[in-house]
Amino acid sequence: MATVVALAVAHVRPVIAAEVKCLTARLIVPWGAGSGTDLIFRAIADAANRAGAKPRLEVVNISGDEGVRGSREALRAPGDGCTLLAVTQSLMTSYISGDADFNWTAFAPVARLTRTPVVLGARPNAAFATVSEMLEAARSPEGITAGSTQGLASHFLFLLMADRTGGTFKPVFLDGARERLSALFDGKIDVAEVNQATAQRLVPDGLIKALAVTGPQRLPSLPEVPTLKEQGINLEFTIDRGVVLPKKAPKELIDQHVVLFERALQDPQVAALLLEHGTAAAFLAPKPYAGYWQDTFADWRRIAKAAGFYKQLD
Repeated sequence: MATVVALAVAHVRPVIAAEVKCLTARLIVPWGAGSGTDLIFRAIADAANRAGAKPRLEVVNISGDEGVRGSREALRAPGDGCTLLAVTQSLMTSYISGDADFNWTAFAPVARLTRTPVVLGARPNAAFATVSEMLEAARSPEGITAGSTQGLASHFLFLLMADRTGGTFKPVFLDGARERLSALFDGKIDVAEVNQATAQRLVPDGLIKALAVTGPQRLPSLPEVPTLKEQGINLEFTIDRGVVLPKKAPKELIDQHVVLFERALQDPQVAALLLEHGTAAAFLAPKPYAGYWQDTFADWRRIAKAAGFYKQLD
């Protein structure tokens, strides 16, 4: 018993409590309330509060401009622990596309928290039903059409696939997930990113074809759909959620939140919600999280430049 206690204590991160003057800290979620990402961050914030967060966390939705408006609000905040920002890769894609004049480097990384894969979907009457058949079509002179929203993660999925496979995925830019799905139904595009819940509902009825899961492993909800890697494409693509603080936040404040969010991810209610949303806990502490941003940005910047899509001067 003493050995078990000793091991448990050894895994508790030591932290010096930072002095924060506010009673409630804003966790800015720069998207609308009710989305999957919003629900996940709310569950994590609630778990952090149950774990004794001081100050308590309150999710504040500041949507607009594909996340730029809320991110800019956090950028202007002092690094006093009273404002945190929920982020995904949109923090860097908005910079790459020229929609924002700041990048992930404008913030202090705290932790990556979760990863959510998507499904590569095809129109129901597509001539291909597997990734290898899709690639054969994509490598033909005509290529295939890929629906996405310009400058967002759905766009980068196909830029990455073209980079890894040499296929031609001709972009058809649409406003959002609903428009992409309608275009698949109508046969106006060949392939598109489809979220898990939609794929789970439509694939069994043959309304779309599920070619692959983009994460590291198959989904419990779609166990018959193989991953990209299983089909020979060396690519994992997930929506990665994390938290950052304003750049001037002191180290002890960052460390305090690292402990808090790591504990929150272990909360049973959070675990249940992540499972429901086909999402995996994927904790990274500040240093490896900064490395993740650096490596991902370098890769996506290279690909965006090759596609003539990089809008910055650096």
